[in-house]
Amino acid sequence: MMSLLYGLYEYLTKKEEFRILILGLDKSGKTNVLERIKSIFSSVIGLDPGKILPTVGLNVGRIELDGAKLVFWDLGGQSGFRSLLSKY
Repeated sequence: MMSLLYGLYEYLTKKEEFRILILGLDKSGKTNVLERIKSIFSSVIGLDPGKILPTVGLNVGRIELDGAKLVFWDLGGQSGFRSLLSKY
């Protein structure tokens, strides 16, 4: 009975999730775009563009809007990571 109620609760409160991949070359402003999006659509204040360091690996940003969850993946553009881009 409890699993039935939990399933009903999940169905009624579930938000659709979208995953967005931000790709680009070195120093092209991918992290700046991610921080700007986070500061516009959430209560989190984004980092100052002068304080953003080059991305090593990836940055993940999550935003919840009215009926959806957005997950942004910001992959580093260094030449060492470019071989991994086909996996995403």
